[in-house]
Amino acid sequence: MLDVFVWFLTLLLTVSAMILPMALICAIVIPFIGVLVRYRANYTPKRLQGLDQEGLSPESAPNVGYFRMMKKVHRIEGWPGFFKGIMPYLIGNFIVVVLVSPVAVFLSLGSRVLPNGQVYIPAQTGVVMWIWTFALSLIPTVLLIPVQILTNRAITTPHKLSFLAPRDALRILLSPSERAGPLRLYLAPGLLATRIIEGLLGPFISILHQVVTIHLPLGFAHRLPFLAASFSIVLGATIFLTPLRMIFTRLTLQRADAAVEDAGVQDEVYGEPVVELRGVDEAPYTGLVDCAKQIVREEGWRVLFRAWWVTVLGMMLPLLVPLLMPTTDA
Repeated sequence: MLDVFVWFLTLLLTVSAMILPMALICAIVIPFIGVLVRYRANYTPKRLQGLDQEGLSPESAPNVGYFRMMKKVHRIEGWPGFFKGIMPYLIGNFIVVVLVSPVAVFLSLGSRVLPNGQVYIPAQTGVVMWIWTFALSLIPTVLLIPVQILTNRAITTPHKLSFLAPRDALRILLSPSERAGPLRLYLAPGLLATRIIEGLLGPFISILHQVVTIHLPLGFAHRLPFLAASFSIVLGATIFLTPLRMIFTRLTLQRADAAVEDAGVQDEVYGEPVVELRGVDEAPYTGLVDCAKQIVREEGWRVLFRAWWVTVLGMMLPLLVPLLMPTTDA
C-alpha cells in the first residue's frame, strides 16, 4: 500500500512540475510551429510559382519561404496570429504528459544508481523500456490525431478564433459530419497510416542514435567516425520524415466534406488569407501515396521537402551533446 502511495505521489509531483514549464515552452514554440504549418500548408500550384517575379512584394507572392511566411503572418494577423492554435496544442501536450508520466515513473522506480555512478536497470525492465520506447511514441501519436487536426486548422484558418467561444471555433474548424461524428477524424484518408509510420520511425532513429553515441570513445578524434555515421542516419531519416510531415499537414486540412460555416462567425476574418489552401474543387487526397503523387504533379517534388532543415536540426541537436563533453585528447 505504501509503494502505491509513493508511486502516486511521485506521479502527482512529476505532472505538477511539468505543467508550468510545458505551458512556457508551448508559448515560445507555438509561433514557430504556426509558421511551419502555414509554410507546409501553402498551396502553390505550378501555374502560380512564377508570380513572385511579376512585381508583387515578397510577402504577398503566393510562393514564399519560411521566413517570408513569418513576415506575412505578422503583416496580416499581427502578433496574435503567431499564437493561433495554442489552446489545442496545450491540450495535446498535457495529454502526452498524463499518458507518458505514469509509465516513466513506474519504470524509474525499478532502477537505481550504483555506487560507481552507473544506472542499474533490471533485465526485464530494460526489455520493457525498449518496448515502451516504441509504445510511448506510437500511442500518443495516434491518440492525438484529432488534436493535431484542430491545431493545424486553427493555425491556417483566416477566421479570428476566440478562446471564449469554443463552439464557434469548432463550427469553423470541423465540417458538419466531423462535428456529428468526431471519430471520423481517425478515418480521414491516409492520416492514421502517415502518423503510424512516423511514430515508428522516430524511436527507431532514436535507438540508432543511442547505439552509435553510447560507444563513443572519450577522445574527440575517435568520436568523428561515430558522429559521421550518426549524421548519415540524420540525413537518411530526413529523406523519409520530411515528406511524411508535409503530407500529414496537408491531410489534416482536408475535411470529411465541404465545410458549411455558420453565418454568425463568417464576418470575423482577416483582410486577406495568410496561406492559400487547396480548394475543394481539386480532387481530394485519397491516402498517403495519392497525396504525395498529387503534390508532385501539381506543385513539384521540392514541395515535399519544405522545411527539411527543421527536421535536420531537430534530430541533430542531440548529437551535438557528445561534442560538448570533455575529451581526453591533449
